[in-house]
Amino acid sequence: MPETLTRNESLLLESIGELADSELFDVTWEQGELTFPLVTFDPLSDGEPELTGVRTSAELKECALRFVSLSCEWSFASSGRSLDGELCLPHLYLALVRDAPRHNDLASERDRALLAELRMIDSAPRRATGEAAFVRVEPDQDTLEIWYQDRYLFHEEHNTQGFLRMDLSYREYLDTLRLTKGVFGWQLLFVDASLRGLALRPHLESVTTMLETFPSVFPQYDYAPLQRRLAARL
Repeated sequence: MPETLTRNESLLLESIGELADSELFDVTWEQGELTFPLVTFDPLSDGEPELTGVRTSAELKECALRFVSLSCEWSFASSGRSLDGELCLPHLYLALVRDAPRHNDLASERDRALLAELRMIDSAPRRATGEAAFVRVEPDQDTLEIWYQDRYLFHEEHNTQGFLRMDLSYREYLDTLRLTKGVFGWQLLFVDASLRGLALRPHLESVTTMLETFPSVFPQYDYAPLQRRLAARL
């Protein structure tokens, strides 16, 4: 008998299915096998001593997916407009026990300390765009921070590693992913950064096109909060 999916698993698969079922999108996606829920690995330090003191909240355990991985890459072209997106979500425990991202030679001690606590939770390996999201495994925190990396955020003085903290939780990240479908640049709606600069113009065009197109293609979702976030960054 097939195992029953959790609400979050069902909603994310439904979101990917909305892309796959539409003639407007060219979609490639893959669902890994179901494995153990995150609560199985609590406390995390039992399997990974480096995670001593890192807490997984009840909300995190509830929303975390059990798939070994879930990925989707898509493109859209209609009426002279084009869009692309990708998501690649590993099982959260597998993400937590993987290596931290590497820093470049410009990293300060503060940068190195931060990156040592980051673990990748979403990326774009097929397109290799350099965009990724991370959870921060900081001890003694009830809510783990979410961080975003993008090559367009790099600044030789102010952001030598191209990372910014996102204004949402892991649950909210997954919820927003259902709406955006992983369109490139959507995470910038949740960081403290203006989208008016020339460097971020590709993402501005991507997110703007998404918010002008998706409300009619996927009317079951409310895009008004994302539209307000975009307006606040212009």
